[in-house]
Amino acid sequence: MSQAAMLTFHQCTHCDTLAASCIDICSACLSRDMIPIQIPGRGRLVSWTTIRKPPLKFKADGIYHVGVVDLDNGQRVTGRLLLQEGDALGDRVIALSETNQAMTTPTFKVDKHV
Repeated sequence: MSQAAMLTFHQCTHCDTLAASCIDICSACLSRDMIPIQIPGRGRLVSWTTIRKPPLKFKADGIYHVGVVDLDNGQRVTGRLLLQEGDALGDRVIALSETNQAMTTPTFKVDKHV
């Protein structure tokens, strides 16, 4: 089993609601007490698409894939997907460590070692 990168979520200290993005107010109870927590980036690929005409911000990236992943903790997240021949919906995926700190979206790949 490969090592998955940790993903940063934000958790409400009042009701424990999790949010994948950095938010100031809890969507469930409207509390302003959100703290960052780390969650293993391991789950299942539930959907993906290919971006053939990227927005100007990502034009230099060329064609890339975006996947929807159901993490093992029940959260659903979207991120880049390093798709390879034979990868399929339902495959186990892991988040990779990012070398580009400006990129806040996780990058996933199918974990062939499961």
